[in-house]
Amino acid sequence: MTVLKRDWLRKKEAPKNKDASQDRFSDLKKDIVVMRKQGQPPVKDPNTFAQYVCDLCSTDHPISGLRQCVLCGRWACDACWKDEFYTCKSCSGFIKIHTQLNKQ
Repeated sequence: MTVLKRDWLRKKEAPKNKDASQDRFSDLKKDIVVMRKQGQPPVKDPNTFAQYVCDLCSTDHPISGLRQCVLCGRWACDACWKDEFYTCKSCSGFIKIHTQLNKQ
């Protein structure tokens, strides 16, 4: 009975029909730390009325001037945002590193 259980675990660990792009995306997600869940509001600036703080550069902006990163959940201003991948600069750097590593 132990032999069968080991064979079942081995088959479960290494499925043969995995997609390479899915593997790359899951590897990327493992490297990126989620700072805030999707939909959680940005931090309010205590010194100003109706202003929020950019998580990357710590500058004040209205809520309309911030976007939430789809990977890490950080709120970023226009200066800290990369439209190339629709992510913050931090996650954009991770994406570029992973794409360069996968090309090699």
